[in-house]
Amino acid sequence: MKTFYEFIRRESSEFRLPLLLMAVFAGIVNGLAVSVAIKSVAMLRPGELPFEQMVKFAACIAAFWISKEHVLNRTTRIIEGIVENARMRILRKIRNTDLLVFESMDSGRVYSTLSTDAMTISVSAGAVINASSSIVMLGFIVVFIGVNSIHALLITAGMILLTVLYYLHKSRDVASELREASIRENVFFDNLHGVLSGFKEFKLNRKKANDFYEKELADVVSETAQLRTRAGMAMNHSVLIGQTFLFFTVAGLLFILPNIKPEDISIIGMLVPIVLFSAGPIGDIVVAIPALAKAEASIRNIQDLEDLIESGRSSVEQMAEEVGDEEPVAFESLELRQVSFQYPKNGTRPFTIQPFDLSLNKGEIVFLIGGNGSGKSTVLKLLTALYPPASGSLFLNGREVQEDGFGRYRDLFATIFTDFFLFRRLLGATGMERDRVMRLMEEFELKGKTDIVDGCITNTRLSTGQRKRLALIVAMLEDKPVYVFDEWAADQDPVFRKYFYHVILPELRNRGKTVLAVTHDDHFFHIADRVFQMEYGTLLPYDVKAHHPISTAR
Repeated sequence: MKTFYEFIRRESSEFRLPLLLMAVFAGIVNGLAVSVAIKSVAMLRPGELPFEQMVKFAACIAAFWISKEHVLNRTTRIIEGIVENARMRILRKIRNTDLLVFESMDSGRVYSTLSTDAMTISVSAGAVINASSSIVMLGFIVVFIGVNSIHALLITAGMILLTVLYYLHKSRDVASELREASIRENVFFDNLHGVLSGFKEFKLNRKKANDFYEKELADVVSETAQLRTRAGMAMNHSVLIGQTFLFFTVAGLLFILPNIKPEDISIIGMLVPIVLFSAGPIGDIVVAIPALAKAEASIRNIQDLEDLIESGRSSVEQMAEEVGDEEPVAFESLELRQVSFQYPKNGTRPFTIQPFDLSLNKGEIVFLIGGNGSGKSTVLKLLTALYPPASGSLFLNGREVQEDGFGRYRDLFATIFTDFFLFRRLLGATGMERDRVMRLMEEFELKGKTDIVDGCITNTRLSTGQRKRLALIVAMLEDKPVYVFDEWAADQDPVFRKYFYHVILPELRNRGKTVLAVTHDDHFFHIADRVFQMEYGTLLPYDVKAHHPISTAR
């Protein structure tokens, strides 16, 4: 309970004393309605209408309706606002996270937290807040019983205490089961990505598909179901215990109270209905207990994810991501001087990019070649300031780029990495010319397959080569001064590959654009103004005519 209310209070300035007082008031007037009803029973006379009691009862019901509706509606708005804020805060923190930390994140955990855990808090909060009024109502009933009989109060309070102690004992086990189930659900979301992304591989290999579905998927789903089933059964047992203790209380009033306090026999007929009436508030509380356990487990998941993201979140990176009103940089040149990089150690010898120099000038084409795993993509991430260099500096137009200027520096680049993503909408695009879009669609042989209408891509379900062409169209529409391509031509047919090197790249150069392209197409090396080769983390100038690096020593 403490974790839940601390989370709500911390996340919302609206969740304050007035709302809690209104919830208490709803419980009080509900209790007053019961008191008026009991008093009215004692005042009933044949042929007489207790008008005063009717008015009091109606007033209590009206006050209860108004206060309860206010509490529930206000709570709903607050909780949904909290869920929205938590989601957006996590997403903003992810945006301000270093790429290296982001690449190590468990995507299944992020999906689960932003969807399942956020939804759990939203659904559970209503039951928990509703139980707050019921607790007040139950307290009113206990006080009423105590006013009429101390011995009846002791019997009732004793049973309530036993119920609470039992719930507290079981809640720890339930919370542990739910936490473990949440961890398994994170694994399920990861495996679900495998189902969707590896569909073709499964179709082509039944043994592989069976192995994945039976071990990676079915086992996780089964384990999660078992954990939630055990937690649910424990909750069900707790509910039955609570209801059973209620009947034990009635039994105590009927069979024990007359023996220890004979003079209270006259009020037993009044107390038993009151205790039975408490089944409603107790039911609300019982429903809230598993909801609270689920909500607190989800809150801890959200807090743990935020702590993980925060550990890799840079204040400099946050400043770099802030969008200002500054004018675009007039690009002339960029330079990397003695830049090096080393991946984090994970129990093995980390891959290292040795210190290197690289310059790019306005209106030139530079190719980067090298074997798989030689460090080409890492160099691209260093060039675009997606990775912070371990040593060395970046220079733009002869001036060193500081870390808080990385955001503006990155705005120079239009990139297509091997793992590029196509957004449905052309984000940040303004003033797009329809005629130019149509010309590009026709030039890239995508007319009739997809289109860009009102800034939105109509279809992204294309082949890999077509998606790369579409990504290049988007990059050209962004009209950035520097283009970075990571093996863009690898998925193109021979005709369009030749078109890319002989027409598209020279056209970009003629427009004053700078291109850095990773490629393996050695018969097109002559298109580039310069060629560099990566060898085991070392960048070397490459002699196109001699077909080897100019120097192997640094």
